[in-house]
Amino acid sequence: MAGARLEGRERAHSAAMASIEALERKFAQNIEELVHEIDRHIKALTPVNTGQAVRNYIWSMNNPNSVVYDAIDNGPTGRTNQMALGTEPRRGVNEDAAADSLGSLGLTRNPFGVIYLTNNSPDIVGLELGILPGPPFKSRSPRGMFGVTESYFNSLIKAQGILK
Repeated sequence: MAGARLEGRERAHSAAMASIEALERKFAQNIEELVHEIDRHIKALTPVNTGQAVRNYIWSMNNPNSVVYDAIDNGPTGRTNQMALGTEPRRGVNEDAAADSLGSLGLTRNPFGVIYLTNNSPDIVGLELGILPGPPFKSRSPRGMFGVTESYFNSLIKAQGILK
C-alpha cells in the first residue's frame, strides 16, 4: 500500500513538473515573439538618414547597452526626407546589424531576466521628440517611436495577456 501511494505521488510530481516546463517554454516563446514584434515596430517608425538611429537599437539581457555604434555606410543617403519610411537606402543594412543583438538574448533558455532595448544614437532624442531633422524639413515620425511603440504593445498585452 505504501509503495502504491509513493508511486502515485511520483507520477503526479512528474506530471506537474512537465506541465510547468511546458508553460515555461510557451512563456519563453511568447516573450521572444513579443520582443521581435517590438523590434520590427519601433524600427519601422524610425526615420533613416545615415542609418545610425536604427543601427543603435540594441537588445540586451539584465544590463543595458552603453555602446554607440556607427552607421554602416553602404552608399549615398539620398533625399530621405522625401522618401516613405522603410524605403531609405541605408535602412536595411543598419537594421540587420542591430538585429544581431536579438539573437544574443537567449530568451528560450531564460525568459525571466530583465530585457533592455537601448538606443544611444546622438540623434535618437531629437527623433523621438519629433524635432529632427529640423527646418526646412518636417519630422517623418512626429509622435516619436518609443512612446508610440510602448503604448501600442502595452494595450495589446493588457487586452490579450502575455500567454496566447
